[in-house]
Order: sequence, then C-alpha cells, then structure tokens
Amino acid sequence: MSALLSVENLSKTFTIRSGLVGPLRTLDALSDVSLSVAPGETLAIVGESGCGKTTLGRCIVKAMPVTAGKVTYRPPDHAPVEITALDNRAMKPWRRDIRMIFQDPMSSLNPNMRVFDIVAEPLRVHKVARGRELENRVADVLSRVGISPDAMGRYPHAFSGGQRQRIGIARALVLEPKLVIADEAVSALDVSIQAQVLNLLEDLKSEFGLTYIFVSHDLGVVNYIADRVVVMYLGHVVENAPTESLFERPRHPYTEVLLEALPIADPTRRNRREKAVRGEIPYLGNRPTGCPFHTRCRHAQDRCRSEKPALRKVGQAEVACHFAESLELKGAYEPASVTPSTRTLA
Repeated sequence: MSALLSVENLSKTFTIRSGLVGPLRTLDALSDVSLSVAPGETLAIVGESGCGKTTLGRCIVKAMPVTAGKVTYRPPDHAPVEITALDNRAMKPWRRDIRMIFQDPMSSLNPNMRVFDIVAEPLRVHKVARGRELENRVADVLSRVGISPDAMGRYPHAFSGGQRQRIGIARALVLEPKLVIADEAVSALDVSIQAQVLNLLEDLKSEFGLTYIFVSHDLGVVNYIADRVVVMYLGHVVENAPTESLFERPRHPYTEVLLEALPIADPTRRNRREKAVRGEIPYLGNRPTGCPFHTRCRHAQDRCRSEKPALRKVGQAEVACHFAESLELKGAYEPASVTPSTRTLA
C-alpha cells in the first residue's frame, strides 16, 4: 500500500539573534527527517520537548516553510501533490484534506467567537456550505464529538477543558479530511478526560476513515492509540518501528530511555532507570558531532563521536545507531502486560 503522505529529507533551520545587537545564529530544528504514513494508520511522533515534533507537524501542514526536503500528499483519485512546492493559493484546496488539532484548546479557540462560528469558519473559508446546510453540518459534527448542538451559541470559556478539545476536534473534522495531525491533543487534559478524548479519536477514525499523525511526549498514550512510532531526538529520527515491537524490544538507546521514564510501579527497576541516561539535552545551536545522542548514551564508543549513523533497517525497525544489532536493550514491559497510562485508557 502506497503512503498517504511522505516526508523526505526534511530540514528546518531557524535564524535567531543573540540579544538586540548580537550575531545571528542558526538552529537546526529538523535535520534530514524522512517518514511516511499509510491510509488508515495512526503514526505517533514522540520525543522530549525541543526534539522537533511540533515543528515537523507545522511543516507538514505548511504552517511554516521548510528549509530543505519535501512533503508529498497522495490523495485518493488524484495525482501526488508536493505540498512544499505550493504557494498559499495552490495549497488552499488541500487544507480541506489535511487538518490539525492543537495542544491547548483554550488558546487555539477564539474566545470572542461562539462555538457555532468557530466550527463553521472552515466551511465558510472553503465555501463548502452556507445557510441551513451550514447549520446542519455544524450541528452534526458537534453531535458526533459529544457536544450538544444546543450549546452552539456559547463561548469557549463556558466549557471544560475536555469539551473545548472536543470543539477543536469538531473544527478539524467539519471539512471531512483524510489526514489529521494531532499535536499533543490530550497533554493538557486530566487522565480521565484523556481517556475520553482518545476513545473519541479512535471512534472517529473508524467513522470517518481517518489517518492520524499523533504528536506526543507521553508513551503511555502512544501505546494505546498508535500503530507505529517515530522517535525523534534533536531534530533527527532515531527509530521508526511498529508500536508493539518498539515497546517490547527497542533498538535505539534513546528509545530505551523514553521507555524507562514511564511510571511503572516496580521498585526493582528504579536503579536501572537512574543509570539509563546522563547529562542534559544539548543546545540546538551547539549540536554534537557524530551521533546526536552520544553525549548522553551509556553505550557510546569512539565511532559514535565522529560518525553520524544512518537510518537503516534492523528487524522490524528503522534505527539510526551503529550498534543496533548488538545492543540488548530492555522494553517497557513484558508482552502480556500494559503500562499504567493504558490501564486507565483501555
């Protein structure tokens, strides 16, 4: 099956100035990122804050320009479209197919607009519906996400955090997209509300035939919702694997570190967790040579300090590690067990 969307050798560099009159410096937020997502798949992108997850999502929807590389969208019954080559006018029709759910529903919803206008705005911008049809479509999509159409005249502040996120989901789905990018869509919510929203996203995926790119730092959530996981570190893809395989048998030392951070109620693992990683995340403006993770990796050797590993196939995964075949890394749990986050969500 061909990919619905593919990212090839994508890079994003920001230029900043140190102080008011200081020299200009460049920050490589993304470096040669490649990945793809198949129709109907939920692809998760994970990593610590600052690894480039959100920047990647915004580049995919063309909310910011890329420095190098390309994003290709392959819509059903249409020739492939290179999104990164389109100007804003040419991109407009494809914004109906590729939508985004933002992290903070309070800041992403205009506090001065009624819920009806918030959800109806994409229909108006794309001239899809008006009049009675517009009202019916807004009422229908709100009902599908669990918001009563009777609440369409209210403002965002009158809703709880979970309800506001449902409104944001309704706004993303009202144009009936093919691909939805959810940027930390549940991270601002309480665990019990997270469960409701995640179950809603799963139900809507089946109902609308959606494909998801799910950006998150919470591997417990990712384990519940994702089919495949891309792990990023300092703007690089370091591992790309099916979810079950990654949780049971990580191939990259950084993936092992992320799995160790899961809140597993097992005191025998506490000492190993403390030894799994060292040091702080390097500053993007002073990126290490060689493997980007070598400054914190307990398996690092001289080769890691001088030679950047290529992303290559190892078992079921793609891994950027010189020693992926020989390392015996430990997963988060035995195959039959579940992480604490998913116990709540299941």
